[in-house]
Amino acid sequence: MSTLDPARRAGGMRDDVTARSGLRKVPLSRPERRAELFDAVLALLSEVGYERLTMDLVARRARVGKATLYQRWPTKAHLVMAAMERYRPVVSGRDAGSFTEDIRQLLMAYVASWSSLDRGLVIALLEGSRRDAELARMRRERLADPVRRAIEAALDRARERGEIPGRVDAGLLADLPFAVILGHVLMQDEPPGHDLVDRFVDGILSPLLDVPNQPEPRV
Repeated sequence: MSTLDPARRAGGMRDDVTARSGLRKVPLSRPERRAELFDAVLALLSEVGYERLTMDLVARRARVGKATLYQRWPTKAHLVMAAMERYRPVVSGRDAGSFTEDIRQLLMAYVASWSSLDRGLVIALLEGSRRDAELARMRRERLADPVRRAIEAALDRARERGEIPGRVDAGLLADLPFAVILGHVLMQDEPPGHDLVDRFVDGILSPLLDVPNQPEPRV
């Protein structure tokens, strides 16, 4: 008969179950452990898409209990957004002196954070947003809206400086930068880089706004 008290026996049983299941005992309150989890979420999302992503798949890949995931993130959409926000580019909102340079600064920050997973992530989020209204709402509020607000702030400054011709549709102008970048990624299947940003700003945006004395696009 065991001489261990019930609490110690229960703790030993939990340790045995954890060891047999392959779960990692490092708690998700540790930043490095959460980083591992979010890396697993993004890798799976890029590989299988949003519809086929499940909490079970994440739990196995990240070696964490499914119940633990649900304690922190009540739905798959919440977990995906938490992982995506960790890698969201920092939007400084700093005034670069002109609308074209504000947009160049914003796009450079975006492409600097681009990874090999991102094309798959873009496709997965767009696909998932068609069917999951909660994901669509959070994607808009947490990912798209901060960038949109930064562009609109740059537009407000540009209007005050008289940089936006009256014939230009400012609403569509705000949509244009990322539409071009993401269109290139999705249609050409190529990662965006600084050269693409320069081609857009110097070859499209500046002529559209009749900005004089722009440098030739870097190659």
